[in-house]
Amino acid sequence: MEYVAVHELAHVLAPTHSEEFVALLDRHYPAWRDARADLNALPLAAEDW
Repeated sequence: MEYVAVHELAHVLAPTHSEEFVALLDRHYPAWRDARADLNALPLAAEDW
């Protein structure tokens, strides 16, 4: 959740995934790449309903 919040707040200053956007993430949340990888590794939906 922290990664998602920082990601979206960075878009206030840098609307696209530009170098400026990446620099903001690097500055304010240095572990963002690990957090993004963890998030992307999660399943998109529950398998057993």
